[in-house]
Amino acid sequence: MVGVGIDGAGGGWVRITYDSISLCLTISETLEDLLIDGAMHFVDMPKDLGTVNQPNRECDAWMRAQLSGRKASVFTPPIQEVLAESTYEAANEKSRELTGKGISKQAWNLTPRIREFQRITAEDVYESHPEVCFAVMTGQEAQNSKKTKEGQDERIALLRRYSNSSPWKWKMSNVQVDDIIDACILAVAAYEAGTSGLALHPEPSTDTPVVAMPDVKER
Repeated sequence: MVGVGIDGAGGGWVRITYDSISLCLTISETLEDLLIDGAMHFVDMPKDLGTVNQPNRECDAWMRAQLSGRKASVFTPPIQEVLAESTYEAANEKSRELTGKGISKQAWNLTPRIREFQRITAEDVYESHPEVCFAVMTGQEAQNSKKTKEGQDERIALLRRYSNSSPWKWKMSNVQVDDIIDACILAVAAYEAGTSGLALHPEPSTDTPVVAMPDVKER
């Protein structure tokens, strides 16, 4: 079993693979090029979106409920009906017309990657979230921001339970250290899901967005 963690970085995507021993780094401009047959993939990107009839995703509420100090890391993606708009201004206006709420610039800036993710039809490729995976695997959420040295050390301590590899030590202008660490956490979580069990939240039903987590507790 290979676990694959993927996160957006710079103008493309960062992938970490984990095979129970090594954490290996790959960078690509396209998501599809990073998929591996037979692997379990966790991607830190929304895929199935809310709609005008049901704008609030239950999976977002579930993820925020797992976090207290870090719940702001779960941002609200746009609804599906505004995804095809060509500018932030048009998408924001349409969202207000349809739902009474606008969308954030952060959400809009991710729309090209959300569209790309939605074109993926391969099996075992799931939306996930590194902060919630960390909380599931350790039994508590991270205490420090991933942008700080303390927060990075905290997350690396979890990864050291699984591997001695240190792909975050690579220096690249278009990839941040926290992006690599996030992808590492997702890769380990995907490996655990592939070997010990996959949990989808909320319980999947027709057209209901879900987020994937490993069905494991503290190691």
